[in-house]
Amino acid sequence: MTDPTGMSAEPLVKGLEYFWNGGKNLYEHYTYNDNGSISFNGYYDASEFKEPVGNFSIIFDLSNAKPKDEFDRSLTITSISDPLYSSLNLMGEIQNISDSNEYPGVEIYSSPHINGALTAGNVIFTNPGMSDSGTLAHEYGHFLDYKHNIKYNKFDYFKTIGIPSIISAIRATIDSGFNHHDSSSEKRADILGQGWTGKKIYK
Repeated sequence: MTDPTGMSAEPLVKGLEYFWNGGKNLYEHYTYNDNGSISFNGYYDASEFKEPVGNFSIIFDLSNAKPKDEFDRSLTITSISDPLYSSLNLMGEIQNISDSNEYPGVEIYSSPHINGALTAGNVIFTNPGMSDSGTLAHEYGHFLDYKHNIKYNKFDYFKTIGIPSIISAIRATIDSGFNHHDSSSEKRADILGQGWTGKKIYK
């Protein structure tokens, strides 16, 4: 059972679930059994990003973490977002495609002049050809990581997500045998984005 609001305990969704334990810096692993009982199966170190054993749908349960976030520019990694926005704006055809219902707390910009997608904290840039639900859910997963796990620490986000993601993208460009989404930073985003939208991402 969880008590995210302080009002009442709430049952787990049926299946395997993982919940963050801030005191231990580990995820608690539970199974919701067919007979209605709940089993605690120990702790899971998400930093290793090993696939859990058994059938599962998501690792992160975000069902109780969906209040309507408001976009807060003070949380934006402006050293990345502002120069990029300015450059794309000068070239024209940049569109604000933000959707506060589907992806609250972020601004999303689409431009044909960007190759790929990038998340600068709470600002997402994408190419119109990549503005499908899978790409946006993945990029929103980076934001959720920034919000829930990295606690809006811009330096830690850049170190934990930004640099590894850039390195992974470069490697995928020059090594056809490497899948960008197999890197730990991208697995984090896939898992969180899938947890938020309930849609399978890339796999």
